[in-house]
Amino acid sequence: MTSPLSLSVDSNLSVDSGSLIRAKVKGTAADTNDLAIYIANQCSDRAYLYIKNLEEELENYVYIHNDTDTGLVAKIGGGEFAFIPVSPDKKYEVYGTKVDSMIEYGVFGNDDSDNPYGGT
Repeated sequence: MTSPLSLSVDSNLSVDSGSLIRAKVKGTAADTNDLAIYIANQCSDRAYLYIKNLEEELENYVYIHNDTDTGLVAKIGGGEFAFIPVSPDKKYEVYGTKVDSMIEYGVFGNDDSDNPYGGT
């Protein structure tokens, strides 16, 4: 593109839980040491995932997938982020192209009182 592109979106979300977490991604292949970033049914009706790949090189990707669909939900390069509505009844996990990649993530939604976000 010959012109810079700047995007801005403003939305008020109705949520009652969520926090940001920094973590290392250990797995480098799906279903092998994946990092769970959302456990199914922790939110009751909707959930939003924020994730940022803290790696400096674009080619150091992190991959998000869930436990029931085939294929990826997202592929995020170093320095990139995503904000994605996710199905609250599915588990979401992350793996990367490199061991010990750092990410920052949070899931925001309305807690399911039987299985609260961040609960045991």
